[in-house]
Amino acid sequence: MLNSNASTAAARHERNRQAGLALQREGRFFQAIEAYDAVLREQSEDWEVAHMRAVTLYQLGLMDESRAAFAALLSTSAVHFPGFWSNLGLLLASICPNHLSSFLQNKLVEYRCMHPAFTGAKANKDQRSQTPPPKLPTVSVVMPAYMHARYISEAIASVFAQTRHPLELIVIDDGSIDGTVEHCRAALVAAPFPVTFIARENRGAAATLNQGIALAKGDFIQLLNSDDRLPAERIATMLPMLLESNADWGYARVSYIDTHGQPLGHLADARVATLMAAQNATVMSCTLGLAMLRANSAISSGNLMFRKRLWETLGGFRDYRYNHDWDFCLRATLQCEPVSVPHPLYEYRIHDRNTITEAAGAPRMEHGKVMAAFVSLAQNQPTWPNPFAPTFANWGGEFLALLGATDALQHLPIELIEQALHVPLSLTPSNRIGEESCEFL
Repeated sequence: MLNSNASTAAARHERNRQAGLALQREGRFFQAIEAYDAVLREQSEDWEVAHMRAVTLYQLGLMDESRAAFAALLSTSAVHFPGFWSNLGLLLASICPNHLSSFLQNKLVEYRCMHPAFTGAKANKDQRSQTPPPKLPTVSVVMPAYMHARYISEAIASVFAQTRHPLELIVIDDGSIDGTVEHCRAALVAAPFPVTFIARENRGAAATLNQGIALAKGDFIQLLNSDDRLPAERIATMLPMLLESNADWGYARVSYIDTHGQPLGHLADARVATLMAAQNATVMSCTLGLAMLRANSAISSGNLMFRKRLWETLGGFRDYRYNHDWDFCLRATLQCEPVSVPHPLYEYRIHDRNTITEAAGAPRMEHGKVMAAFVSLAQNQPTWPNPFAPTFANWGGEFLALLGATDALQHLPIELIEQALHVPLSLTPSNRIGEESCEFL
């Protein structure tokens, strides 16, 4: 008899769960809430139902109720359910203020004043034209090479064709077995400036980059992947813009080429569309540093130019297969804001050996590791050398909304999210997240 009663109760419980889910899918949200409440009255620790109820409250627009419901779930096993953090992210992105607080508005004014594009650059240029130009720092080009026999000659030729020659070119072959070494040696014969070439066993992209940069004598480092190309005006354009903004690093717009070196548009290849979307997403964030949290807007390590001293400060590239460049950029944002040059000054080649063509699972897992490591690092200290670093301390609710939109909230300390969910964001601007007067900060 007891077993029969238990079986009946379990069946009723499951029917109510399914009824609530069906009502939610149909958009009958009030009825779904009633069904979920019936389930929870019988079994209060059905965290999956509690999660669906919190989502339904959000769908109804009952933000305070949804916020309270999600806050109650943070200390339960609901945090391990698929979709929990994504749904919480949608909520936080919605309840963050629609308009920037006065504190953040003032911070953005200060940010824009850093960049010549937002200041009286014309008067400054007129003044500079009357004085001798200062001696520009030197640039070393570092090229890691691996299994790109078909493309490396073009890559090297693009360095030789620079309108402003670098101090040197350093090429390190990372254990290629396809003839890359022979093609590289043949191409380097035409070098118009000093070159260094090393061929050794395979150690991975990060180790190869670090070895080449360590050997470099230039003040700045320009990277180049051995299957890509630098437009002729790359160094001549990038270097002055970095110096003008007093920036330690930056990148440019990217154009795309096919296996034959011909231009590729976003309609020609889905991979191009994806990469273009990542770079275009910079307009969706307040700063370039915040944009880097959303996606790797530099696209490729070869699109980076940075001071060697920044590389030293960061401890070099870390050993990630897919995201060593994005990890480097994220850590760099804590030290200094980048400069984004709005001209297509890097040619990224799309072919069948791009790492972006590999199975999506591994890159996505590594993506999560990189984000988790960065959030942990950013939380380690209250301030960083970059006053605009993409951290919660600097950007408050905007930072939370961005992590929510990118499914990265789970990498924040639970205590921080709990506090955020308990802050009444409907109060006056002086009490919103991100205000100097806000006790939450």
